[in-house]
Amino acid sequence: MKSPRDHHSAAGAANTGDYVQLKVPVIQQLYHWDCGLACSRMVLQYLDHLDDDDFERALQELQLTKSIWTIDLAYLMRHFGVKHRFCTQTLGVDKGYKNQSFYRKHFDTEENRVNQLFAQAKSCKVLVEKW
Repeated sequence: MKSPRDHHSAAGAANTGDYVQLKVPVIQQLYHWDCGLACSRMVLQYLDHLDDDDFERALQELQLTKSIWTIDLAYLMRHFGVKHRFCTQTLGVDKGYKNQSFYRKHFDTEENRVNQLFAQAKSCKVLVEKW
């Protein structure tokens, strides 16, 4: 007789005892900078919340462009009603990114924008927790 651990759940997860394997679709990045957006699309498609037009509208509403920070993804998940908790080591911009080539050009502008998102998170019902 099989134990409940051996069966697939309705959500498409296989529980093998030591881990749960989810059948998350693979969505490729389109650019070198959009790994977070590709991951978000995979989560939203897995949860059956992904409509390409809705996703594009959300990006416009949230003013997400080529500079995507993790806090942006937390707001994106909130926009689609995905219950989540964003755990981070830094409540705000990590100054360590300032000298990395990808961030260098617009770091100061982005620092203000991202820090503002962190400051407004609670009032926007985006759950952020420092670890």
